[in-house]
Amino acid sequence: MASMILFDNETAQSGPEKDRIDGIIQRLKDQGICIERHHVLHEAAKYPAVQKLVQEHGEKILPIAFVNGFVMITGRYPANEEIRQILNVPLQLIEPKQEGCCCISGCGCPEERCR
Repeated sequence: MASMILFDNETAQSGPEKDRIDGIIQRLKDQGICIERHHVLHEAAKYPAVQKLVQEHGEKILPIAFVNGFVMITGRYPANEEIRQILNVPLQLIEPKQEGCCCISGCGCPEERCR
């Protein structure tokens, strides 16, 4: 199974993009999928490829998507479809339904609709 670590900085942007990524990370972690977010200043030393990129390019290289030990995406968070393909997860875990219930555990449907 693939694993993904997203590296960003302490002051990662707030707003819709951060909210999107935070929601995806939480839904996938709730389902046991290996996805994490690390602040590059605290964790980069454990990942030489990430540390080297940040040393060479500075924080403009962030965010970095590190997949199975390799840098895969830099300068942006992965798109929903990229996360789905990389981690081989159902689309419903990435983009939860807004109305109705899809009956998939962890889908993000409001609890009262999933009874």
